[in-house]
Amino acid sequence: MTDSSVVAVGNTLIDHTYHLTNLPGPDEGAFVRNYERRLGGVATNVATILARFGHETGVVSCVADDEDGDDVLDRLDSSPIDHVTVHRLSGGRTSYCLVLTDPDGQRAIIGGGESALELSLTEADVETVADANATFTSAYAPLDVVETLAAVDTPLVYDLAGEFTDLTDRGLTRGALDGLAPDIDRFVANLTSVRSYLRTDAGPRDCCARLRARGFDAGAVTCGSDGVYLFEGDAVREIPAFEVSVTDTTGAGDAFTAGLIHAWVLDGVGIEDAGRFASAVAALNCTETGAHSGSPTLADVESFLD
Repeated sequence: MTDSSVVAVGNTLIDHTYHLTNLPGPDEGAFVRNYERRLGGVATNVATILARFGHETGVVSCVADDEDGDDVLDRLDSSPIDHVTVHRLSGGRTSYCLVLTDPDGQRAIIGGGESALELSLTEADVETVADANATFTSAYAPLDVVETLAAVDTPLVYDLAGEFTDLTDRGLTRGALDGLAPDIDRFVANLTSVRSYLRTDAGPRDCCARLRARGFDAGAVTCGSDGVYLFEGDAVREIPAFEVSVTDTTGAGDAFTAGLIHAWVLDGVGIEDAGRFASAVAALNCTETGAHSGSPTLADVESFLD
């Protein structure tokens, strides 16, 4: 791979997006206003957005030998991702997400399928990662895959991606994540996920300090419309969220992570400017429908910040 290349490792899947009249609570109902079927997955979303920024990107994932798996491969072929390595699982079901959205752009996400948890890296996959300028993965990737990536001498960006009650069922433990901390160059998570990992209801600034104490050198705790807190060493910076007209918040976190990789890891800008850039990417992504179908270009982000 050439300079400014990123390999995203983890889940590639189908998003079944249901646009509802409302997000139902317990014993409540809703009506489907529209349905869309899209290519999704945290790794795919991040790689796609970075490709639109002009970076050479690759994705390594696993799908089942079923119709959804075939659909994923067809959609990846027409994506802007440069290098696609998709292993096929015999039996089981391709991982998927049910994305439920309301007219205000808020959403709930429910995951299923086995293929993402069956990903195993080959020697060729590891060599691809070693040749890249940065690697991205998340807690949705199998633990042994993340441990392999952590052992490679390529900057690693890790997204906690969910609450620990969900992630434990996928094989992640707090002890394992604590052990990975020194090898993770940028740790990203939303406040709810961080609190579940740290077993605390502390505020985001205190969570940054606790993450630092656990061995993470740098990272970000996102708080939705309340902005984001970034930490690097002893420094903590609060970056307010940009106000935009929200259409759909699906993929906002992945857009933020892609922006952070571009600015903080690849371009090496300072913590505050990196936070503003990533926040702008996330904000613009929320003005379009879907996780990455209308994601902004680099020119879009720069114009927005100007």
